[in-house]
Amino acid sequence: MKIGSLNSFLIIIAAILLISCSENKQEVKKRVLPILGFHDTELTIEDGEERIDTIFHKVSDFYFMGHNNSPVTNLTVNGKIYVADFFFTHCPTICPIMTKNLAEFHKNTADIEELIIVSHTIDPERDSITRLNEYIELLDLETRDDWFFVRGSQEYTYDIGKYQYLVNADIDPAAEGGFLHSEHFVLVDREGRIRGMYEGTDPQQVKQLEVDIRQLIAIEYGE
Repeated sequence: MKIGSLNSFLIIIAAILLISCSENKQEVKKRVLPILGFHDTELTIEDGEERIDTIFHKVSDFYFMGHNNSPVTNLTVNGKIYVADFFFTHCPTICPIMTKNLAEFHKNTADIEELIIVSHTIDPERDSITRLNEYIELLDLETRDDWFFVRGSQEYTYDIGKYQYLVNADIDPAAEGGFLHSEHFVLVDREGRIRGMYEGTDPQQVKQLEVDIRQLIAIEYGE
């Protein structure tokens, strides 16, 4: 093969690779997040035609009291994207790491106006409203008006964790601190569907959470 022909051949190969890479980037950019949890199907008939719709798991209505002494309910997050997690203020292991990473995430997403964070204590007996505010002050957290530390009855909180957010939350005398809870940050979309779970102790996964939220807004909601 002559040098001129070889150069032309290499240019063509480079162009093909460039197009291929561009297409792959487009595919990644347009990746749709999964919808997690159990789902069912529903048969409907419209204009004489049968249609099967998928019914996805959604977080049901809830009611908690926030650290600011105001109710935090499903209405608080209605039509918004939010992140839920579970912790307790006397936690000697993963909670401080999770809260630190969540604080960094909170700072980096300050421009996402609709985003809300709901942190549920699994130790409401000790985590009073006063204690939650002491914890916020101790860790020097800037909650703004979109990060809520909430409390409810113990059994209610555990049920919400297990059956709505699909994560562990329970008493465990064998665990450090006496409680067992998931380290995951749960991403919930505007419709109340779970779109992802991210290890709150892993900074890289927390960064991915931010990426996925921005993608969710841009790709699925076109904003």
